[in-house]
Amino acid sequence: MWDSFLKLLSLHPILATLLPASLGCLLTLVKGKSLLPKVGYLCLFSGISLGVTLHLRWDSFSIHFSGMPKTSNVRELSFLFVGDSITSEGTRPRGFITKIQSLLPIEHQVICQKGATSIEIVDLLEQTSVELDPVFIIAQSGINDFMNGYTQDKVCSSQAMLFEKLATMFPRSKVYFLPIHPLKLPNRSISEFPSLTPANFPAWWEDPTSFAQDSLLADGIHLSAHGHSHLAKAIVHHLLTRNS
Repeated sequence: MWDSFLKLLSLHPILATLLPASLGCLLTLVKGKSLLPKVGYLCLFSGISLGVTLHLRWDSFSIHFSGMPKTSNVRELSFLFVGDSITSEGTRPRGFITKIQSLLPIEHQVICQKGATSIEIVDLLEQTSVELDPVFIIAQSGINDFMNGYTQDKVCSSQAMLFEKLATMFPRSKVYFLPIHPLKLPNRSISEFPSLTPANFPAWWEDPTSFAQDSLLADGIHLSAHGHSHLAKAIVHHLLTRNS
């Protein structure tokens, strides 16, 4: 229940901020000894505080003011999101899947497992019932393969197996395999990390060093709120410009 409410705020950050703030402004104009002005100040403070939280902690506003292609005439699209903890975090209030939902009318299903390797995601697909016929599949894996000591060739072949599985299970779907984003790990240069994607989604960052500073959490692996916004913008922009 609480998570659903937080996600609702993230899906509609402008409305969630303006409604209490506007109501607060109106109530503060009430004259006399009524309690309404005090309630108004409380509403105004709540709206401002909520706006600051949505901006600083979840980066919920930037995607709505980023010059994205027009989305108002886009029909409802069906998505299947497949991956590990990056995809799992994408369903949180600050996650990239939630931010895509805030821009596009989508029906979606998420199949993911924290800490899963590419092969474990293949096994998860085989065990999970998919309840929709997705137009687009956004797949993501490889980081845990690398963290488990797989060689570059092994990571690439494991990703290719996942891609082949998706293509076989969903022959009518367009599969986009996200490249492994730059990491910031001890004793490893960010630029040395291989980008191994068997499909055609381009790198969605410009400079690996600035990406690691601005878009990753302190663990150097998972995406920050800004990173999730960055990924959501890249996915929406790519899909709308390539499939218009």
